[in-house]
Amino acid sequence: MRQVVRALGWATRILWVAIIIFGLTVAYSATNLQAGVGQPQPPLVSNGLMTLALPFYINNTGFYSISGLNITTEIRDHNGTSVSTSTTLVPLIPADSFVERTHNISVSLPYMAQNLTYLVFEDSNLTINVLIAMMFAHAVSLQMSANTTLWWGAPLSNFAIGEISADLIAQEMIVPLNFENHSPVYIDGTLRLEIYNGNNQHLGSGMMDVSVPPGHMYDDRLEVSVDVSKLTEKGEVHFYFETSTFSLGPIIMSW
Repeated sequence: MRQVVRALGWATRILWVAIIIFGLTVAYSATNLQAGVGQPQPPLVSNGLMTLALPFYINNTGFYSISGLNITTEIRDHNGTSVSTSTTLVPLIPADSFVERTHNISVSLPYMAQNLTYLVFEDSNLTINVLIAMMFAHAVSLQMSANTTLWWGAPLSNFAIGEISADLIAQEMIVPLNFENHSPVYIDGTLRLEIYNGNNQHLGSGMMDVSVPPGHMYDDRLEVSVDVSKLTEKGEVHFYFETSTFSLGPIIMSW
């Protein structure tokens, strides 16, 4: 019986030594993990998604493999409303190996136009919450989180109409329009407007093509045929904007 107790004692000591050694080697592997982020690629727009490609690398110089690497980024506006969530998974990074991947941060332009319309017209600061989770040796999990601020440039920043005038002889109204494209994408679409008088009677409608490169201003005017007999001192202009990636409107502005 005494020999059994002694054997169990030695087994317990050996087990604790093994646990300590395993913990130390895992800690060593974690602290010596090399990782970095490359230069972000210019945003691309396809099928309604604006995607920012963020390349990264991991050099696993430790003793154990890394499994279940999960990189998740969530973008929120200044009110805490979620703009988008993007996740990249790397199933396995063996010990003593080097991997390169790309984390794509995507924003749905149709979703933004319908649910976060103000971001189409107003520049803002967005918050990016980053969560990184992984597991060493299929046994020890590690999780890290951080956040940073991202400046958002609105595609129709400072959208405004100028002083609307009426040409009674030509039976038309002249609607000046200007905005600045602060976004990194090309704005290419059709602007349609409907004009109503103060009695909510439809006076006329017009349409124009809009094409504005990133960082440029749009300043033009639209001449709309109207029924001048229904003109009132005040009224409204309803704007609709159609592109290949999103639709917007009506945006109502008074005159």
